[in-house]
Amino acid sequence: MCRWGCVYNDTTYMCRFCGTRFCNDCLKGEFYGLMKEASHCRQCNQVQCLGRRVEYVAGKGPSAEAKEKYAAWKEKQ
Repeated sequence: MCRWGCVYNDTTYMCRFCGTRFCNDCLKGEFYGLMKEASHCRQCNQVQCLGRRVEYVAGKGPSAEAKEKYAAWKEKQ
């Protein structure tokens, strides 16, 4: 689980310009609100900010059932 609440644990990335961490899937991060898209940092307003993946724990992903429930919930948003 990312630190902001979505079920994926391998989607936390860090902006290569300012170092702000964010989830590539739920678009939440170390800032108020949501990012418009994963390649545009909300903190420093740089485009193509997707840097390296951080906080990855191999082999601890969500189950297929959890992924399906999350996908259905995300579509309703």
